[in-house]
Amino acid sequence: MEKRKHLKGYLFVAIAGSLWGIGGFFVTKMSEAGASSLMTAFAGHFLALPTLLIYLLAKKGIKGLKISKKGLLVSIMLGVLTKGIFKLSLDTSMILVGVATSTILMYLAPVWTAIMAIIFFKEKLKGYQVFALALNLFGCALMVTGGNFAELNISGLGLALGLIAGFLYGLSTILGKIGTSGDDSVTMAFYMLLFSSLATAFFAKPWNNVELFANGEFLFWSFTGAGLSGTVANILFFKGLSMGIDASKTTIVASIEVVIATVAGVFLLNEKINVVGYVGIIIMLASIVLINMNIPTAKDSRKGLNKGGHYEEIY
Repeated sequence: MEKRKHLKGYLFVAIAGSLWGIGGFFVTKMSEAGASSLMTAFAGHFLALPTLLIYLLAKKGIKGLKISKKGLLVSIMLGVLTKGIFKLSLDTSMILVGVATSTILMYLAPVWTAIMAIIFFKEKLKGYQVFALALNLFGCALMVTGGNFAELNISGLGLALGLIAGFLYGLSTILGKIGTSGDDSVTMAFYMLLFSSLATAFFAKPWNNVELFANGEFLFWSFTGAGLSGTVANILFFKGLSMGIDASKTTIVASIEVVIATVAGVFLLNEKINVVGYVGIIIMLASIVLINMNIPTAKDSRKGLNKGGHYEEIY
């Protein structure tokens, strides 16, 4: 029963990652409608709030907005740090060192998450899971570069911001796991997006771009993107975390985002990807499967011996 619950949790995280992966399509469409990257970030979170609010009130009434002090603090940190500052760091890194370099740096997130999970949750990684981490990063590098590493850009500030973005992305899993241990996952998502909207509004200054909210094309793509990549994705992500899944595995499962983003770019935006890129996709998918396998080690086998000296399988 517990195993089925965990599998369901990882499935929710994978679906959330997939919805985040198609988020780039909506951002592109909003950009084509005249929105800046700061405005797309603000709109994607701010316009997700009405749907979440209606859902919470319809399901639980005013009690749906009740949250613990710990949950509120975690929501503020999630919204400001892992959504607001993360977005600013990543976008600036992309400008300074390019999309490929910044994406690779951001997808060091599974490594950061694994380190923090070991420190905060006392999780232990087996040898093959460490290999899956390395495989995930290697696959990401192949996919976003197409094997052409010569075009990667080097900039001290750009690299630093890319690393910060990766750390904050990894931190979101740790904070989310802490927050959902006592509060409703939908309530957590609402407050996180609320504080993220406040943080991004400080930089985007939506009051200077009110004409966008009279643009039908912008409203269509922003509401659609907010509903899928904002509302549904974050609800599923927090719901998955609340099911007791390992933080160290979660970020790798969520890395399906970059695979979906690449595939969506090919089919929806007519972007090109070479054979090496497809190999990278296969490697990343393999790492996701590997991290979720339960491969007994020699130590596990020794633990499986019962008092009578007979072997019992460990699940």
